[in-house]
Amino acid sequence: MRKKLVIEKAERKDRRLYLINDHPSFLLEEARPKGHMLVDSDHLSFIYILETDEDFIYVAIPYEFWNDVKQALAEEAAVVLKSGELEFELTSFKEELTYLIENIDGNANYGEQMEQAVKEIFLT
Repeated sequence: MRKKLVIEKAERKDRRLYLINDHPSFLLEEARPKGHMLVDSDHLSFIYILETDEDFIYVAIPYEFWNDVKQALAEEAAVVLKSGELEFELTSFKEELTYLIENIDGNANYGEQMEQAVKEIFLT
């Protein structure tokens, strides 16, 4: 089964970027970073995957937070999912996102809107 968690805000502190959702509709205690990312072109989001023994949890990072992500990448800051008191460092985030950005550039398979958004934020 797959669950979705949409990032609600982002904060930078102590060389970390915190991607925050304080209102999950399910428990995150057993979740662990999978180290893989996907793209949701329809919603202009990057998706980081968490997993439990029974589920995958898609953490959606909408366009509105991409500038924060870009800055974190430039600063080589850790990217951390935060929900209440729980925090997960999103392992392999930089490598996965860098791969996706390179793959999206000039690739019509992701849709024109996604390609333009990636160019606008990450490739300027």
